[in-house]
Amino acid sequence: MSNRLKFAAILLALTLVAAACGNDDDGGTTAPEATPAPSEAPTQAPAPEPTEAPTVAPTPAPEPAAPSSVALVVNQSAGDLGPIDDLVRGLEMVEADFGADTTFIEATDPSTFETTLRNLANQGTDIIAVTFPPMQDAVTAVAPDYPDTRWIHIFGFEGGVDNLVSVGFDYYKGTYLAGILAGALNTTGKVGFVGGVSIPPLNADYNAFVAAAQTQNPDITGEAAFADSFEDPAKGRELGAALYDGGVEIIMTDAAATDLGVIQAAEEKGGYVIGGSENYFNSPAVIASVLLYWAQVLYDQVEHALSDDYTPGYIGAGVAEGGVDLVLNPDFLSDGPAEMVEIIKTTLGEIDEARSQIKDGSLEVPFDPEL
Repeated sequence: MSNRLKFAAILLALTLVAAACGNDDDGGTTAPEATPAPSEAPTQAPAPEPTEAPTVAPTPAPEPAAPSSVALVVNQSAGDLGPIDDLVRGLEMVEADFGADTTFIEATDPSTFETTLRNLANQGTDIIAVTFPPMQDAVTAVAPDYPDTRWIHIFGFEGGVDNLVSVGFDYYKGTYLAGILAGALNTTGKVGFVGGVSIPPLNADYNAFVAAAQTQNPDITGEAAFADSFEDPAKGRELGAALYDGGVEIIMTDAAATDLGVIQAAEEKGGYVIGGSENYFNSPAVIASVLLYWAQVLYDQVEHALSDDYTPGYIGAGVAEGGVDLVLNPDFLSDGPAEMVEIIKTTLGEIDEARSQIKDGSLEVPFDPEL
């Protein structure tokens, strides 16, 4: 190779070396440093979907308490215009005022007394009221077997049962007041008495009536007749007629529906009656009545049995307690014979005094159950 060619080759090589070295200078062009990719903004957790408040079912209103159930079991028939009809009225008052579910049963056959009471108690009856002395054995036998039932015996005697209230009336103290009136009006020397059945309470009613009449005239005598039924007006008419024909002018009645026949006899014979119900006041022969406030007594005792203060035992409802009283027939006072009305008016003070003395205990009316 010629020297000139060698020199060119060498020059070319040097030039290439210098170019290569120049690439390391600061002023040379350098590849831009890689810029890191911008990081994504931190992801914010999505806001939770709004949640509804949990649905709470409204508290249901308490179920209204079931009405109390009250049964009245009577051993005489309704329609007597006397005690049974008045008790039915009392049961209607209980239903109206206390919202009670009421049942009325006539149990006139003594052989059914216990069964009737047990059936009612087995049905869950809350309060069972029964009437009069003939039901005494049945209620005292059944009541202890049903301690959750509250029992009421109207015109009963204390039986020592933990869930029984017995209501006694001391009716004989009321007939004593009637005897004062009958004795003052007496013109024949005889007073009469018609009772349903001869049992100790009714015997005592008769004896008190005669004893009081004798305070007006000790020579007055009494005559008693018993119908053996509280539901036989025909028998009452027969007995009443016989007494009037025998010289009796005034008869005290103590026989429920049987009284109606005595009143009929009085109207026919021209006699007079002291009865046992205000319902009798439509008769011009009825001077007065010795009242038992049957409806109010039933109402009061059911109210007592429904209360938290219920207390079993014996409750007196006689003259002193306001459960028995002699009440004059206002129609007789306005339309009766003038001479009789005048005697009645002059005797009222003595009757009032006796009533007050019975109430304060200073007059002790004897209870004489023997004829």
